[in-house]
Amino acid sequence: ITALNNFQDHGVVVFANSNEDTYNNADIHSALPQIYSQLNEAWIVANNVDITGSTYTRKSAKCGSTAAYCISADGYKINGAAYYTDGSYFVTAGTQGTSFVAPQVSGAIAILAEAFPSQTPAQWTDRLLASADNSFFTADASVEFANGITHGYNTDFGHGIMDIYAALRPITSSKMAESILVGDNIENANIYSLKNSKILLDTSFGDSVSNALK
Repeated sequence: ITALNNFQDHGVVVFANSNEDTYNNADIHSALPQIYSQLNEAWIVANNVDITGSTYTRKSAKCGSTAAYCISADGYKINGAAYYTDGSYFVTAGTQGTSFVAPQVSGAIAILAEAFPSQTPAQWTDRLLASADNSFFTADASVEFANGITHGYNTDFGHGIMDIYAALRPITSSKMAESILVGDNIENANIYSLKNSKILLDTSFGDSVSNALK
């Protein structure tokens, strides 16, 4: 634990989450910052998501309690040199796992470290998380980063899909999906995405409701 904590002075710990997609939470190795709070400075949990067109399918355990510092990328059906079979050195059907996502995240951190050498590992971590694409899910909660930037996450996908292009650009706006919360308070409210919701009204209402919602 001391070694991992000291490493965060100059680097980011990237840990591959479990590949058991039936797990409702991250495995204990990925979730060490939940036990040792001193490790949550520059720690990223890598999750595997199959992206096919506009469909996002989780192929690993949920981010669960690590969602606030978890990020996803596509590590599904990766073809590469692995072993010799039937005259080929490639896995023709493709293999998968968070072990293919973690190097993508680590590579992104290396690029950010080169682009922003004066920033700290914690700032590289924040930049990658705050710029992830979370447009395809409804957030369960959010993290507030520097300059009032907020970014939504959920227990399935963490902060969403890593976007290195966005991470290299100025992050000037919050990425929280517009949602309606229904309940007694924020903590236990049901969250409904406005993008996936609609209201059918009689024509006599005209555009009064849509104007009010603006």
